[in-house]
Amino acid sequence: MRTKKNKTPEERFEELFNYACFDRLKSTNANSLKKVCLINGDCQQPLLGLSDQDVDILLKETTCVIHAAANVKFDQSLKEATYNVRATRDLLELAKRMKKLKVFVFVSTAYSNCLNDHIKEDFYEPPMKTENLFSVVNALDDQTLVDVTPQLLKNWPNTYIFGKSISEDVVNAASEVVPVTIVRPAIVTSTILEPMPGWIDNFYGVIGIVAGAALGIIISNCVLAAAWKRGTSDGTTTIYNYVGDTRTCQTWQKFMEIVIPNCWSAASEKLLWYYCFDIRENKTWNNICVFFMHTVPAYVVDFILICFGKPTIAVKSYRRLNKMLDLISYFSTRSWVFDNDNVMGLWNHMNEEDNRSFFFSMEKVDCNEYARASCMGARLHLLKDTPDTISKGERKIKIMFVLHYTVIALLWYLLYKFVALILGFFF
Repeated sequence: MRTKKNKTPEERFEELFNYACFDRLKSTNANSLKKVCLINGDCQQPLLGLSDQDVDILLKETTCVIHAAANVKFDQSLKEATYNVRATRDLLELAKRMKKLKVFVFVSTAYSNCLNDHIKEDFYEPPMKTENLFSVVNALDDQTLVDVTPQLLKNWPNTYIFGKSISEDVVNAASEVVPVTIVRPAIVTSTILEPMPGWIDNFYGVIGIVAGAALGIIISNCVLAAAWKRGTSDGTTTIYNYVGDTRTCQTWQKFMEIVIPNCWSAASEKLLWYYCFDIRENKTWNNICVFFMHTVPAYVVDFILICFGKPTIAVKSYRRLNKMLDLISYFSTRSWVFDNDNVMGLWNHMNEEDNRSFFFSMEKVDCNEYARASCMGARLHLLKDTPDTISKGERKIKIMFVLHYTVIALLWYLLYKFVALILGFFF
């Protein structure tokens, strides 16, 4: 763990375990936190920023490595994305020297090979070889690198995915001497059961978008199961595409159908405007709708706030939301076919007790209950709305509903009058 925002690793650790998801652990086994041994490091630094003393400890004591640390910003520079690749390479070099190592799990992304419509649980040819990437980044100054990035990315959607694909190739190259396995989760969502239903701590992914518009422990279980399987067998490297089952809410349309009703019962008292979710395939039409349904209402809200002498927040919030939607638009407007036979095989390989303790079967998820828990979880853990404000949120969303459609009707009326005025000059 690294120092961040003037907080030491120890301070960040204490803050981390104050999250609500650890409440049950602290109440049943508070001493378990003492088992955590912090090591000061930074994945953005060469050799992970580790001291020689800490390296010695890792080489002597480590039995399992789960590499999930990364800069996950989609709009990061290519140089920043290269740090993720370098960290993977450096950690694998350490793993080669770990005397007790049983397994190395690399947490990638289901979209690491998104240029393929059908993504198998196999390795793919990377967009660039690792050495070539490092050579380019080291040879060019920052501005020149920014200028040539589009030519290097070609059809790849962003530098994060570009780097993940190359990182998988790094893992593949080390698989001959390191017992590796790869887990490729899809988009980030809130927890299903453990440590509590609906818990989430960041605005990345679909739940964050819903929370923003409405103003992953299950993955961890799959990672742990994959580590157990590889660490207790002499098998070959296995890749797990951990994605939605065809019977679960794996499409935007299905997701909307079950989430929208739950948003009413989990409405936030911080609501800025009435929410609505629409799927549009035409970008021009989408931009028009964004203008009338995001930009105009945002300025209306901020104008009202100014009249009451309060700080403006709507325009800034909608800009942030629109930026997030733009960043994920590549993924939200396309479809892929994912093989997940290895995930299904892993689930079936476990006994019933382990299935209960480390639940990760997508096909057994109750989507309606999950949607309810996710909306409530976003309300509580992201928007920080306490349960006693639910009734206030419900009242506010009803008011916003009326205001929303009143403004929409007014805009259509003004558009009608404008068109009639223009046509009046010609007829």
